[in-house]
Amino acid sequence: MIFSRLVQQTTFDMEALLQTDESWVLVLDEQLEIQSCNGGAASILGLGKAKLQGGKLNELVRLGHLEGLLRGGYCFRSQPLFIGDRKLICHHVPRIEGGVCRGGVLAIDRDLLPMDDLAFVDLFDIVRSLSVVMDLAYEGTILVDAEGVVVLVNQPFADVLGTRAQDMVGKHIHKAYPNSRLSRLPVVMKTGKAEIGWPHELNGREVVVCRYPLIKHGRPIGALGKILFQDVREVIQMVDKFQAMSSPLQPPKAPQVTKLGDFTYDINNIIGHSKIMKSLKETLLKVADRSSNVLLGGESGTGKELFAHAIHAASRRRHGPFIKMNCAAIPEHLLESELFGYVDGAFTGARKGGQLGKFELAHNGTIFLDEISDMSMPMQAKLLRILQEKELSPLGSNSSKRVDVRIVAATNVKLQEQVASGKFREDLYYRLNVVSLCIPPLRERTEDICFIVNHLIETFNQEFGLEIQGLEADTWEVLMAYEFPGNIRELRNIVESAFNVVDGPFIRREDLPAHLRHVRPPARDQIPLETSQGPTLGESKLSDIMDHYERKLLEQALEEVVSRPGFYKKLQRYKMM
Repeated sequence: MIFSRLVQQTTFDMEALLQTDESWVLVLDEQLEIQSCNGGAASILGLGKAKLQGGKLNELVRLGHLEGLLRGGYCFRSQPLFIGDRKLICHHVPRIEGGVCRGGVLAIDRDLLPMDDLAFVDLFDIVRSLSVVMDLAYEGTILVDAEGVVVLVNQPFADVLGTRAQDMVGKHIHKAYPNSRLSRLPVVMKTGKAEIGWPHELNGREVVVCRYPLIKHGRPIGALGKILFQDVREVIQMVDKFQAMSSPLQPPKAPQVTKLGDFTYDINNIIGHSKIMKSLKETLLKVADRSSNVLLGGESGTGKELFAHAIHAASRRRHGPFIKMNCAAIPEHLLESELFGYVDGAFTGARKGGQLGKFELAHNGTIFLDEISDMSMPMQAKLLRILQEKELSPLGSNSSKRVDVRIVAATNVKLQEQVASGKFREDLYYRLNVVSLCIPPLRERTEDICFIVNHLIETFNQEFGLEIQGLEADTWEVLMAYEFPGNIRELRNIVESAFNVVDGPFIRREDLPAHLRHVRPPARDQIPLETSQGPTLGESKLSDIMDHYERKLLEQALEEVVSRPGFYKKLQRYKMM
């Protein structure tokens, strides 16, 4: 079987997988027991599939080093497998459920591989030659052949990229990394020199990696990459700990802004697989790499602060401080001293020795100004000076200080209307609105609700010590029909409220807050959440259900418009294409 076809079938439609006779295809569980297989075994082993059902694969063929890869959930292609005196080629796609390998699909080609063929990266040679310094079971491993094509990768590595391992295997390494810097594995193959402990940006996150060239008979046959630390800050934290341990007699230093910054989240914490959110995250990563100011818009509860964290985490300032400031939470007479600081004796009650302001603390980093629309006009003028001159004057001081700060501002009102009404300075608006990101409300991306709820269930299961498995079908209908005026913040509160009263493995409608129990889903003929002809929750995969109803909606649209040209005109009219 062509491996790309196997990858395309990783929804694990078992019947379709087992219909092929091009290869011997086996469905394995986590103990490598054969759950089912096709008829290809007859031509390879001389045995019918009835005799193989329930048998252990490692008792039938010589797996060798491949056994550990199969059990570890690695996805690989074009690897040699010995059956008798024959050297065949096999491919494996794992089945990952809840972050755990639950078996997978193994395809063994009937075509023989010449014993001396160097066109394939033989994992046995790699394990044997690098066993002293490498551990292939380590989380975050990737392997490419001499052409730079990914032949092996595990899901922990793919998780850093926000993708699936099977979507990476078979691609060139430069096309397998979404939203990341180009891989240096081809460079390592060319130079023949390993790179140990190098920082590399993957999906907006700076990780620490090792790269090893793979040489056989004096020729490069591939390269191996490995993630040592999923965040470069872990290395800095370790250094700080070692320094503290090496000088225990020194008195503790006064608290200060850490060089690690103070951001908590990155782009991987933004949950959303809808088209609008994928586009927004791609734009975020492009914007983050520059130093332009960013204005975040969106209703309350959409996650503007989360986006601010992600912008800083993906920027070149990620090692600098990340300072947060809510302009609406600080009284007007204290806001100036909080933002710009003050010197000793600046005013009655001032702290002895003075105090650094938020802008000075954010030097070489990012400052997040939330609710920027609540800032008074005099404060807006002082903020504008910092943006224009890159300098500030603390209260009570006659001197100025240079600061290098990136501003990420957020507002839940339309600043253009504030400018038109004279409540916000136009010149400041244009200084802040260099790049604008508008975060959509939850009601405009309802397809993300399932992913967010599942994430919240995992979070609260750990927090409450429960094992909630999900929501009942009518509970899903309620959430999909609700408008969520409080957006994600409200959704989180709803799920947390249900966790406090739930009795059983599934959240029921009666477990929801009172104002949601009486929410009725739209009429079935308008949005067919369940029909006798369509798949239902609990019986089919979420992706199948979404595909079914998207098709129904398109069919309804075509019936209403009648003509295809008219359909396209309406798409253009509403800016949907």
